[in-house]
Amino acid sequence: MAAAAELALLEGTLGLRKGTKYGAQGERQIPVLQTNNGPGLTGLITIAAHLVKQAKKEKLLGSTAEEKAVVQQWLEYRVTRVDRCSSKEDTRTILKDLNTHLEDKVYLAGNSFTLADILMYYGLHHVMVDLTVQEKEKYLNVSRWFNHIQHYPDVGEIYSRLLDHRPVIQGEIRYFVKEFEEKRGLRELRVLENLKSTIFEANENILPKCEQSMHDNLNEVLKKLQASNNMIHRLQEREREERKLQADKLMADEENRIAQWESFMKEQQNKQAEVDEEHRKAMERLKEQYSEMEKELDKYISF
Repeated sequence: MAAAAELALLEGTLGLRKGTKYGAQGERQIPVLQTNNGPGLTGLITIAAHLVKQAKKEKLLGSTAEEKAVVQQWLEYRVTRVDRCSSKEDTRTILKDLNTHLEDKVYLAGNSFTLADILMYYGLHHVMVDLTVQEKEKYLNVSRWFNHIQHYPDVGEIYSRLLDHRPVIQGEIRYFVKEFEEKRGLRELRVLENLKSTIFEANENILPKCEQSMHDNLNEVLKKLQASNNMIHRLQEREREERKLQADKLMADEENRIAQWESFMKEQQNKQAEVDEEHRKAMERLKEQYSEMEKELDKYISF
């Protein structure tokens, strides 16, 4: 927020007559107030203190020497730290400092509402309204203090009336949402009508054709499946017959081999008997021959 705007807000809070013109100097736009009966005043803190004295509300600057020092300290903190905040890390540091300081205090200077609370409220307003619920819970003491100052007589009310454009924005948003919903409703109605027409066309024309085509194709597929099934049955029957013929042939071959083996063995037995008989006869002949030879030998020995 511009310093001139803050000073205008402060005038309203202090109950001063509005209309004071503030100038600015330098790149940082330091506020300047030209008085009628003296040199000009420069700087937010100096001009704010002057307005407080002009409104005869010096208590806002502190009632005791210690309180005045604390108020001055936080006014300088506002100018040197809050106004020069340039990153989220700086913002977190400021909120952390304030949260620690306000842990056991109602206001920045203790238990008294002072100018430090007003100017710090103006300086931190844009930061506090953008905090998430989780961040507000993290800086609970700062949130409590901000809410208290926001409801302090004349402070939050004047700020909202002069600088808070949310009611206007909310009205514009409501109008935009209403217009958008009406247009969206018409667009969705057209979409639904087109969808209805498409569904009717599908039910009347496309689906019957698809159904007939599916019926014809399914009948053709069924016939092919039946033909395939019959062919498979014939192949299975043929395979069973071939297996049976092969098994019968194997069995017949086995029986034939057994019969041949039995015939072979019987023939061998007969041949063995014949050989044995021939051998027996040969042995008998040899015995008779040896007997005859012995008799002949006996004759020659007697001489």
